[in-house]
Amino acid sequence: MAYKLVVSFNNNEEVMVWPSVSPDFGPEVEQRNGTYEGISGDFNTLGPMGLRSIPLSSFFPVGRRYPFMPPEAETDGWKYVAFIQRGQERRIPFRVTLLDNSGRCRLNMACSIDDFQWKVKRNGDLAYSLTFREYKFIQG
Repeated sequence: MAYKLVVSFNNNEEVMVWPSVSPDFGPEVEQRNGTYEGISGDFNTLGPMGLRSIPLSSFFPVGRRYPFMPPEAETDGWKYVAFIQRGQERRIPFRVTLLDNSGRCRLNMACSIDDFQWKVKRNGDLAYSLTFREYKFIQG
């Protein structure tokens, strides 16, 4: 099954379709449980859910289209780097949307992009790693 990863910010002001989705793509979710000592031993308490995070490592193509890429994906990897940097500099949340091959949304999450790193590979493509971390809007 092919998945499509769409990343946007500011209510779709800018939208980028990622060139590929890693076969190991998915959120890591922590529940902040506690352990307390009681008279008859340890007790586990169920805590609140932590923020979801999704680490991702892959590459952005530069000057070529690979067969696995969605047609909407860019062939200029530098556009992805600039897109991420613009969103980070503006300090606004990104939105990560994961669609399956029938177009059904499997993940829709506001997030920050943490730990973004990239480097030029020998073939000119851009290797990158980043972490999407869930962003919760404060409601008052």
